[in-house]
Amino acid sequence: MTPAPRSVLFVPASNARALDKARTLDCDAVVIDLEDAVGPADKGAARAAALAALPQFDGRAAVRTNAPDTPWGEDDLNALRESRALAVVLPKTGSPQDVRWAARAGLPVWAMIETLAGVLNLAAIASESGVEALILGQNDLAAEMEAVPGPGRDPLHLAMSLIVTTARSHGQVALDGVFNAFRDDAGFAAECTQGRAFGFHGKTLIHPAQIAMANTTFGPSKAEIAWAQAIVQAYAVPGAEEAGVLSVDGRMVERLHLDQARRILGRA
Repeated sequence: MTPAPRSVLFVPASNARALDKARTLDCDAVVIDLEDAVGPADKGAARAAALAALPQFDGRAAVRTNAPDTPWGEDDLNALRESRALAVVLPKTGSPQDVRWAARAGLPVWAMIETLAGVLNLAAIASESGVEALILGQNDLAAEMEAVPGPGRDPLHLAMSLIVTTARSHGQVALDGVFNAFRDDAGFAAECTQGRAFGFHGKTLIHPAQIAMANTTFGPSKAEIAWAQAIVQAYAVPGAEEAGVLSVDGRMVERLHLDQARRILGRA
């Protein structure tokens, strides 16, 4: 997945109108949800709707299955074999065994880290073949912790840092959790800024109104692009590649900054 998505919108598979609208939205990816957003009586119909909708997204839509220990998980996974889904989004990932179950669909796995077991087993989960992204599932995780995150999400900081650290060390994508109060623009903006500061690549969303802010916050700013261009240009001077340290716009930079600048320009 190149580049990493800034905005990933969850859409209930059972909501035909929302699915149709999602095709036209400016989010980088969509997750068609068969799990929390779909009631038990609607699971079969939602699965069929998801399969019918996938070709319309041109490879931009992943599917969140039900967990393997539910009555619907196996049918969800089998339905996704040879589908055009971007990935299998695996809820409540707690162990490498969970990842191996999801990988049977033959698609990349986006592991949702929303249990204590998931946090404690992060390294083993990320080491499994096929894992492409780690996603913070902050609502379920906070509930299992019996924590009250509040606006600053203080009790979740350890999990947030571990998810980002683990994902980036494995060359995977780290996605921040959803913000439920979709009418609270200021609160959402603050949480996006915090997620970016923690190192998340992008944010999962529950409402189209959140897309623009996520794209802006998690995409490179004009200042970052200008800084990156200056770094790349400085190292393009003959002999600069061999220099240990250069001065750019009054600041000392080194090779690690060149690598960072190239990543920024790649995302831009």
